[in-house]
Amino acid sequence: MGNLSKLVKKMGLWRKYIFLLLLRSPFDAFRTWLSANLMKSIFSCLETDNSGALLKICIVCGLLCAMLFVYNGIIWAKYAAFSAKVEIWLQKKMFEKIVSLPLWRIDSRFSGEWITRLNSDIQAAFTMMNGPLNIPHLVVAVLNTMLSCFLMLKSSLLFLGITWMFAIPQLVINYKIVLKFIPKLKEQSQNAMAENTSAIKPLLTDADAILLYDAKELMMKNCAEHSRRLMKINLKMHVRRAISDVGMRLFGMGGYLMILFTGYRFIFNGAMVFSDVVYCFQVRGSVLSGMFMLITCLNNLKANSVCIKRINDTLEE
Repeated sequence: MGNLSKLVKKMGLWRKYIFLLLLRSPFDAFRTWLSANLMKSIFSCLETDNSGALLKICIVCGLLCAMLFVYNGIIWAKYAAFSAKVEIWLQKKMFEKIVSLPLWRIDSRFSGEWITRLNSDIQAAFTMMNGPLNIPHLVVAVLNTMLSCFLMLKSSLLFLGITWMFAIPQLVINYKIVLKFIPKLKEQSQNAMAENTSAIKPLLTDADAILLYDAKELMMKNCAEHSRRLMKINLKMHVRRAISDVGMRLFGMGGYLMILFTGYRFIFNGAMVFSDVVYCFQVRGSVLSGMFMLITCLNNLKANSVCIKRINDTLEE
């Protein structure tokens, strides 16, 4: 995050960026509150056979959903214009900086590394700032998770405890398996991509010389080795993320079954009504979705932060 804040401050868009993030952040939290109360009100009306109140509730919720949809569309339209401005600025500044470097600095790195910095690194930085499941959704996930926990706390402390009893192991597994290793693997992947690009380039630019000296097999073998190394590094990242996803699904289903059986006991003993249990299920889903989104965003930010650092290093050379 420190590298990102440094980059955004260089662009002079820090305040506008924060303002847009704050405008976007209440959407999921308000939708969680609206959905949970709608489900609770519907089942409460069904239990009391109050069809008149049910119609009013549906009309009010429909109007609120329409307003929320319009608000979200306006904010994302503003955000799209901001995103385009960010991408143009990054590409322009990076190109100007690379062109202005002395020849010995250009020759000190593989040509593929400069191409990687100018293309994939900028794309990663753009994705980190504005793309799905990165900074924008991280802010949304934090606010949505906090509100969902507060709503469940007001309804049932026990259900909130069960939710986090199964959620905390997911966070620990994700940290131990993914977050600790992804940045290093991502950096290795970027370096391997630069080497692979440099290995492929002579096949395109020096094809005549390669054919003249009968070095085709040697060059192809070199490209295959670099491509295989890049594939193995990317495969390691995918395997770690897959293990994290499996853990999230297993613990998520375990928590669901635990709350289901506990809710059944409460209803059977008269401690809760069915509408209250439905409300807790709805809010629990928002807690978990917010947490899953948070985990995914952290994984993506860890991976993309390497590219942000490389961009800052290039601009400061």
